[in-house]
Order: sequence, then structure tokens, then C-alpha cells
Amino acid sequence: MNKALRVAYVVVMFPCYSETFVLREILELTRRGVEVTILSLRAFSEKIMDEDARPLLPHTIYSPYLFSFPLLFSNLIFLAKHPLVYAGLIRLFLSRLMRNPVALLKTLTLFPKSVHFARILERRGIQHLHAHFANYPGTAAYIISRLTGIPFSMTAHAHDIFQNQLLLCEKIARAERTFAISEFNRNYILKSCPGARGAEVEVVRCGLDLSRLRWGANTVERDLILSVGRLVAIKGFDTLIEAVGILRDRGRTVRCVIVGEGFEREGLTRLIDRLSLRDMVEMAGEQTPARVLTLMERARVFVLPSRPGDRKSGVMDGIPVSLMEAMAEGVPVISCPVSGIPELVVEGKTGLLVPPGDVKRLADAIERLLTDNDLRERCARGGRERIESEFDIRKSVDRVMKVFSRG
Repeated sequence: MNKALRVAYVVVMFPCYSETFVLREILELTRRGVEVTILSLRAFSEKIMDEDARPLLPHTIYSPYLFSFPLLFSNLIFLAKHPLVYAGLIRLFLSRLMRNPVALLKTLTLFPKSVHFARILERRGIQHLHAHFANYPGTAAYIISRLTGIPFSMTAHAHDIFQNQLLLCEKIARAERTFAISEFNRNYILKSCPGARGAEVEVVRCGLDLSRLRWGANTVERDLILSVGRLVAIKGFDTLIEAVGILRDRGRTVRCVIVGEGFEREGLTRLIDRLSLRDMVEMAGEQTPARVLTLMERARVFVLPSRPGDRKSGVMDGIPVSLMEAMAEGVPVISCPVSGIPELVVEGKTGLLVPPGDVKRLADAIERLLTDNDLRERCARGGRERIESEFDIRKSVDRVMKVFSRG
């Protein structure tokens, strides 16, 4: 009998409310008999935990305190075993990140934790290491691979490549494969790292477990508009709220529920009050994944009016999982042609697209989906078909398994 493939995943924090795609991927791997060890760079600190993550907690290793004895001991071992590699990594970080003191400090803080993880993975006989997010998890995977020789790969999402490349080209050169969640991201990576070969960067979608997202299970509330995401500027929730105000002024009664938390809550609440929309817009805060799916089953329209991030910060959306989930549930969606979203939402076929920040066009699109039954049905069916063809977790894991299983 063949031994099970032993893989480790390195992430910023596990579990993470906004990163269900990581959980779904790991669960699919375990269903296939892969032994997965999870390395969490931070301790769990969120209010809500996905119940599906609980069985994975015994397989999750959290980094010890920075100045703890286990970290010191692991670093002394590797300094003695591989002094040139150990010193060379520190020299690389100092030379390449000196002009970015914040990134340098975070990386030097990450370094001893990564060395400690390297010792653990060696002892466990891990055969492949994968990082979700190309910034600090990618750096940790790079350090571990350099020290142990364990091959690694990484998945690039959004802010981790747009905000700060953070030795991105060096990681791509070392990695067995870099997965991008969209063609938009793949092209951005290849442009940022001219030396990278096209075959080194592959598009693999964040997949959904379609057995849990059933077409036709909806009990639709006639005028319910749903939106889900972090309350940050790039999600465009202010545009949605103002569009609801236009619909109200046109005499249309709707109920809009916005699920999520973030820095923009106070400003969005003030906007709701200024437009006198308390009776039409509900800021529902964070909700469990089960509660979100219940709301999707009741929603008539799902709206996420994303906008581009500013160039200075590099903050930009990827392909929001909430959009995928709504489409899988058969809810017609409206979004904006930002980043990789047009690879998911095709105008008039799998949903509607409006220009970012265009309040009137967004209100028009919502009204069209609320009133045009044929359009709503076409977008709903087209959306589900799109998810089944490209965003099924089984197909995504088929792709990554080919890389994980090499050798």
C-alpha cells in the first residue's frame, strides 16, 4: 500500500473567516487521503470560527513566542547545520528590503519562526510545502525550502502581489509552481518578474465545494439585495447604499443586507443615516458561513460593486469568493470589471457588470434584475454553469495535486 502524501500548508492565520478558500482546499485534500499539516504564522484571534475547521485544529501548528526557547533551539540547530544558507538568507533580506523598513522588520521577525517550522517539517517527513498568499506565507515557505530542500509552491491572490512584491521574483524562481487565481493576476506576475517563464505561473481558481451549494434550494425574498465582504473601500459598499437611495426615490421598496466587518463601518453607517435609509439597509456584521448561505438562499440579487484600489497602496480585489458562492446558489449577481472579476462575471450571461462607482448604472442594473424574470433566470443559470466549469474545488485540487505529487 502506498504511503499517504504528506503536505504542509503555511498561512497567516488558521482558520480565517475571510479565507474559506484555504479551508475548502485543505478539506478536499484530506478527503483524498493527503496528510496535511497547517502552519499558522499567527494565533487564532477571530470571533467566528467555521465549524468545518475544527477537525483540522489538531493538525495545526501555531508559531511559538518570538523569544521562546523552542525558536532559539531550532535556530541554533540550523545555524550549526547550514551556516552559509542561514546567513545568506539574512543577508538577502537585509540587502533587498533595506529601503522598506516595515517589510524588513516583519521579515526578520518571521525568519526565526520559519526556521522553527523547518525543523518540525523535516522531522515529520513533509514532502511538499504550499503557501497561500505570496507575501509573508510565501517568504516563510521560501525560507523553509532553502533550509530543508523541501519543494514548495504558492498561491497568489490580490494584495500579496499588488501591495508589495516582497522578493516575489526570487520566490517564483525557487518555487515548483506559482498558482494565480486569475489570468489578470498571472499577467501581472509575469510583467512584474520578466525573468519568470510562463510555465512557472499557472492559473488555478479558488474552488467551491459544490455539494454544499445547491441549485434550486432558494426560498427567495422578493426584493432582498444581499452583499457580503470586508467593509473596506475597494468593495464599493458606499456605491451600493447610494444606489438603494436612488431605488427608494424611484418608488421601489427593497431591503439591502450587507454582511461583513471592517474599517468602513462607521462611515457607511453615517451614509445610511444621511440618506435616511435605516429602514432599507441593514449592516449585519460578521455572520457564520451557514448564516451567509441562508441569506443567499433568500436573496433575489447579489451585488458587490468592487472598485480599483489606489495605485499607491496597491490594494485591489481578486475574485471575491462571495460572488462565486452567490452564483453557485443560483443568485443573479452584479459587480464591476475590476481585477479578475470579468473572468467570473460575463455581462448578460453570468451576471451584470457596471462601471465602478457609477451609482445610477448600479441602480439601473439592480432594477433590471428585480423586474426582468428572463434576464434573472439567464444570469442565474449561466452563473451556476460558470462555477461548475471553472470554480469547482475538485478541479482546482486536481491541478495542485499534480505539483504536490512530483517526485
